[in-house]
Amino acid sequence: MKNFYRRSRLRLLLACLLIGGGLPSCSDSEEGGNPGYRPDQPIVLESFYPTTGSIATQVIIKGKNFGTDPKALNVYFNEKRAAVISATGERMLVLAPKLPGEECIISVSMGENEENKTQFDEIFNYIIQTNVSTVAGGTKGTTMPTGTTQLSSVASFMDKPDSPIAIDKDDNIYVRFSLSSEENVHRVYMMSEEAGSIKLLNDFGILVTGIILSRDYKSGNVYWWHTNMGNEDFGYFDPVADYASVGSGKTKWDKPLSYTEGMPSWGGRQGFEMNPADGKFYFYSNEGVCARWDPETGQGENLTTEAFKTSQGDIMGIVFDPNDPNIAYFAVQGQHCIYKHDIAAGTVEVWAGRQNMPGYLDGPLTEAQFNNPCQMCVDPEGEAFYVADRENHCIRKIALSKGYVSTFAGTPRTSGYQNGPAGTALFNKPIGLTVNSEGDLYVGDSDNYAVRRIAIE
Repeated sequence: MKNFYRRSRLRLLLACLLIGGGLPSCSDSEEGGNPGYRPDQPIVLESFYPTTGSIATQVIIKGKNFGTDPKALNVYFNEKRAAVISATGERMLVLAPKLPGEECIISVSMGENEENKTQFDEIFNYIIQTNVSTVAGGTKGTTMPTGTTQLSSVASFMDKPDSPIAIDKDDNIYVRFSLSSEENVHRVYMMSEEAGSIKLLNDFGILVTGIILSRDYKSGNVYWWHTNMGNEDFGYFDPVADYASVGSGKTKWDKPLSYTEGMPSWGGRQGFEMNPADGKFYFYSNEGVCARWDPETGQGENLTTEAFKTSQGDIMGIVFDPNDPNIAYFAVQGQHCIYKHDIAAGTVEVWAGRQNMPGYLDGPLTEAQFNNPCQMCVDPEGEAFYVADRENHCIRKIALSKGYVSTFAGTPRTSGYQNGPAGTALFNKPIGLTVNSEGDLYVGDSDNYAVRRIAIE
């Protein structure tokens, strides 16, 4: 929604010109009320144009007794409030809001007085469109940004966003890059579309094999942890301290975690995710370990049972059922499927995709096929999961109510780099995937050296 209102402001001058004909300036109302509005008379709605459109469509509403202060008018498309740009006594110009519903009833009221509310009988048909664009990168370069840089100036990265990405409570995006020019060095960047900036947060040194990122849904901050089993240090990026990396402690397990190497098991953890219901981070290792830990205390519980032995492999994607916090889902890349974990019962079973059968196929959960599924996320309404399907070069959607897998963005089995409508856009081995509060998806598009945005509008 922040981007939507930014675009709305850019249209302000054009909007004022479109209304025309004796229109006062688009400014605050005069003290003492809305000039031209008669509170003893009803608001009259006559017509609006156009009758079809998408987000930020300029809609002219004609009628009577609107007054001349746009800030005094309340205009809704269903339950979503529209930005009122300009008003005269007999016409106003508004911008269609984001995702109000496909069939919209437009209603108008004045100030806090709902008694004067009136609505059109005619329906405004809202067109949902899904577009892919680039936040930063897009080509392989020779350098990485340092300090704080404008996003618009970063057209290339030297290295790939090759691990889970995360987003904090303020919709800042966090991305890890593994620097190929410096062995075992991992840089974490924060991207803010609102500020239009990218900021280098930390260089994690040569003694670690990887840093993974995830959001703490209780604080809204982004935490870091190590990929290698045995290195239990963790911390977060503190917004109060200008997003400095703060070490919080070490995870302490109630029972030892089993792994085969005598020293820390390199790269055993590829992702971790908080269960919003209990406030604990969960992870699944490539050797069939399952555990959870509390970021406030560092105390961890080893949940591993025999059931996890069949689900071994790199696991980057983890999500929780929005309707049942005792159910977790995790994607095993090399097995090309998604497992369902009943935490209370301790059971594990294949939920979506065909175990050890890579491919591409949309359809019911047990018939669909994936090819190296990576990070997953849940839409804000809790109605669907999204999956970065790496080797199919696309983003898949799992509708929970229907139990159906479809292709959400990208051209399946076709790698490339192209922005535009979701159905014709191109990705190249998308790995990271997260979603903001407005439902926009962000993709760590690994082999395009880019962070992409998928906006549902």
